[in-house]
Amino acid sequence: MEQQVLELLRAAQQSAAQPRTAAEEELKKLYSNEAFPAALVTIGLHKEIPVNDRLAALLSLKSFVNLAWSPSLEDYGGRTLISDETKEQVRNHLLSIVYDSQVDSKITSNTATVISIIAKSDFPEEWPGLLDSLLNQIGHGNDDQIQGILVVLGELVLGGLDEDQFYQYASVLVNALHGIAIDGNRKLMVRAHAVNIFRSCFDFVENLKDKDEENIRHFAKGVCDTWTQFFLDVVKGPMPQLPTAEEEEDQHSVVASTWRGVVALKIQVVLTLAKVQNIFSDLMATYEFFNACWESIQAHGAPYYSSYVDGERQGGLINQYQLQYTFDFLVIEEIDYLQVLLEAPLVKQQLDAMLAADTTSNGNSVTAWISSVLGTLVAFSTITKEAEEMWSIDFNVFLSEETFSETSNSPRSVCAGFVWKLCNWFPRQTLESLLTYIKAVFDDPNATWRHKEAALFTLQQVAEEFENENRTAEATAIRLSMEFTQPAMTDPQELLRARGHITMAAILVAWMAAQDTGDNADIVLRFAHESLNAMENDQSDIVKTACIRIMRDYLTTLPSPKSTELQAEVVNSIAKFLGTQDLEDMDENIDLIDVVLQTLRDTIMANPITCLDHNALDVLIMMVKYGAARDNHSSILIDEAFESVAESMAQQGADAYARLCAKIMPSLMAAFDVEDPTTKEKTALTDVSASILKILAENAKQPLPQGFIATAMPRLCRIIFSDTDFYIKQLATLAIKHMLMNDKSQVFSWTDPQLGKSGLEVCFMIIGHLLGPTVDEVSAAEVGELAVSVVDQAGAAALGSSMEDLLRILAQRLYTAEHLSLIQSLTSVFARLSLISAPDVITFLSSMPVSPTTDALTVVLTKWLENSTGYVGFDAIRQNTAALIAIYKTHDPRVGSIEVNGDLIPDTFSRIKTRSMAKNQPIRFTRVAAPLKLLKVLVAELLPYGDPNAALAAKPLKSPGLGSFGGGGGGGRPASSEGSWESEDEEGGGSSVFNAKVADDATQKMLVEFFRAEGADEGFQRLYGELSPEERKRCVDAVEGWGKMEEQRGLLGQ
Repeated sequence: MEQQVLELLRAAQQSAAQPRTAAEEELKKLYSNEAFPAALVTIGLHKEIPVNDRLAALLSLKSFVNLAWSPSLEDYGGRTLISDETKEQVRNHLLSIVYDSQVDSKITSNTATVISIIAKSDFPEEWPGLLDSLLNQIGHGNDDQIQGILVVLGELVLGGLDEDQFYQYASVLVNALHGIAIDGNRKLMVRAHAVNIFRSCFDFVENLKDKDEENIRHFAKGVCDTWTQFFLDVVKGPMPQLPTAEEEEDQHSVVASTWRGVVALKIQVVLTLAKVQNIFSDLMATYEFFNACWESIQAHGAPYYSSYVDGERQGGLINQYQLQYTFDFLVIEEIDYLQVLLEAPLVKQQLDAMLAADTTSNGNSVTAWISSVLGTLVAFSTITKEAEEMWSIDFNVFLSEETFSETSNSPRSVCAGFVWKLCNWFPRQTLESLLTYIKAVFDDPNATWRHKEAALFTLQQVAEEFENENRTAEATAIRLSMEFTQPAMTDPQELLRARGHITMAAILVAWMAAQDTGDNADIVLRFAHESLNAMENDQSDIVKTACIRIMRDYLTTLPSPKSTELQAEVVNSIAKFLGTQDLEDMDENIDLIDVVLQTLRDTIMANPITCLDHNALDVLIMMVKYGAARDNHSSILIDEAFESVAESMAQQGADAYARLCAKIMPSLMAAFDVEDPTTKEKTALTDVSASILKILAENAKQPLPQGFIATAMPRLCRIIFSDTDFYIKQLATLAIKHMLMNDKSQVFSWTDPQLGKSGLEVCFMIIGHLLGPTVDEVSAAEVGELAVSVVDQAGAAALGSSMEDLLRILAQRLYTAEHLSLIQSLTSVFARLSLISAPDVITFLSSMPVSPTTDALTVVLTKWLENSTGYVGFDAIRQNTAALIAIYKTHDPRVGSIEVNGDLIPDTFSRIKTRSMAKNQPIRFTRVAAPLKLLKVLVAELLPYGDPNAALAAKPLKSPGLGSFGGGGGGGRPASSEGSWESEDEEGGGSSVFNAKVADDATQKMLVEFFRAEGADEGFQRLYGELSPEERKRCVDAVEGWGKMEEQRGLLGQ
């Protein structure tokens, strides 16, 4: 077997595709052979076989293990193809490879990877001696062996140990890691790896802290006392010689290897210090660490500049053990750690004392320390050569950095975070110190554009932090800020020019527009026009896109009359810019799309009423046409723009809304009429068109514009009945629902020209199709909303026997439903009907079989009660709560006889669970009677403590009008001719009261009144006694808290 496998492994390494593919297939066929994994290990063990072949054997074994070793592994293929005896043989052989000091390092590393995968499955139950074996061996052998052992230990610490094992082995493990970390004879990467695993131990410490804080804190303190000096030595340690470019390319260069090792070790130490600080803020947050890290970061300036600002050294690199080893990472982590330490009480106390004593001769609180900090932060905020080149080639990269700077991981972004924190701490001193520093930079004839840009970037962060905290600045500071920034707006260097526009907008929005005076507004408007001019005339796309991005800031802060002045100009400038871009390939311009859509949205929302007077909607629809809405965020921006317009135009009356629809509908219908909308672009166009159509239908004042239904309904039906994406089916369903709600007459009077069926019949066809077996659950998630609207708008008399059929198919579909959104949608129909006549709903459902052993009442209540706490939607939760109360008040024994899932049975598993472990351990529940579960659901909706500012502010919840139900519920079937299950209002069952936006206090009041009213009932008391102590306390707290708020409102006369 070994020879056969070896030949196949060699064939699989050939460059020719045909023999390589054939060999790979033959290897897979051998998976079912019991001798196959043992043969692979034997090849891996054999020192006379070439290293490449042994590596191939180990890689093949890795694939086999992932696929066929155990169901607990994530890539498990469904069949275990190895016996327990062979597993033990394989495990022992693999460990022997790692422990062999004569084995090639690549073999050791790959073997350790296979062991770590097996350990996920087998430790500790099937491999109990693994940890002891590793810990016994870790102090012996060469660096390659230790590295392999660390790989396996890392996996065990991350997910293999349970709480008992951690307590048992933690001290031994941590001491072993400490011994490796401080051993100067070990490779620096090995020492860094040991520190990395030590940091992982604190994930366990963090999880156990709340359970056993006293013991865990004692353990952590002892550990920190042991490691502190080592950490301090590493942080204080000088950097070695910086390698040249040639030395970095040389894999055998000692200079380059030493540099990478020291960087990796320092990074892991700083990450560990930050981890400990986040868990136990008082153990290692000494001022000595702050000073050491501060001195270290200051010393990094020269090598950082030569590597990344003046040079083109590659950054952001991670080795095979997931250890960062490039210098930029070290700068990032040290600055980030300094931010963390700023909040440490001891550090802050020392700095407060120092800063209080440090004033300049003229009495201003411009401290030398803050100036020094800002100078360092500006230096590390400098644009690197790599970034400059990337931004110049593709302005989308520049836009991405600007848009997502808070979440990006770069020295520039962490410096911005540090500035925010410093500014939050000493706002006035930070601004004044920065302005002094900027003056020195701009007065220096040798200052580069990069240095000026970094200074303005830092000023931008200060201005934005002032705005976020609603702080004002002195007039002198504002004037100086503008004087330093304005020249940059016309600088020859495009990146400095772009920064000038961005920073000026930040300054004006933070300090000028906020003062809301006429003169200031004129100043803001003047600079907005300068940025508008740059949008049209600047030669740089970076400057143009920067100005497009900041225009939204101007529009959202200027007074409405002045922002309205800008609308047409902004839209025209954007349209002109888009005309110079290749819109056919939107994939290359994702960030541009995002910025343009945001600015267009804010331009429209500045005064939506004027949207028909300029071409903003046309530009927006043009971008949709070219595929701008292919991601969720872009779709949201487009929806927000159209919602703003639709809401505003609806307030202007039917004529204005009809003009809006006349402008938009032709483009939307053209999108629906696209042949075979299967490409990414066409699908996105259809999706967003359906969303806009839903918005138009939802916001229209009754009635809809004439012809709206005849134009839209056939397209929506085609979408629902075609093989399209789930999302567009949901949108189409909701659009029809809103058309019913806002103009049922036009819907019901419409006749499908092809089918010859009425609008009501078409609605039933749609509901039946969405509930059918060919439509997935997510696509049908809004069918309940449509069904409720049909019942509400048509009324029981018009539906006749169709209503029974509707409820039957709803219950049958609910029987197999698994997706929460569909379950909520379907149960909402029964909730709506229960509000009208809960006894009749119970009688009807109990008489309807869904399967040979289950009736519809059991199905509906089981799905309803077991999923209610996951329901979403303000109005939906209120309706659901009222309906459950109505069901409970029937005290029907048929409800009481149903048993459902109750409380979650706690998991006693004490290890950190991986995804694969969780997948193979099903969640278990207690079983309880439906009335008890119903009470548990209602208690879960209670707010334990009321909001005294909102108590009783809402209007009381209206109860739907209840129609008579023939026979008082005794017959078991609805008498359709008597208006059963039909709301009584002036419009014959028009819109549900639950579509109104009533404050949520109405739900809380309803719940409190229910518990008060039922409290004396003997049956309620029995069920109340079965609630958990936490549930009973929550109930008492809510009722008493509400009572106190009622008293307060009474005293205030409210």
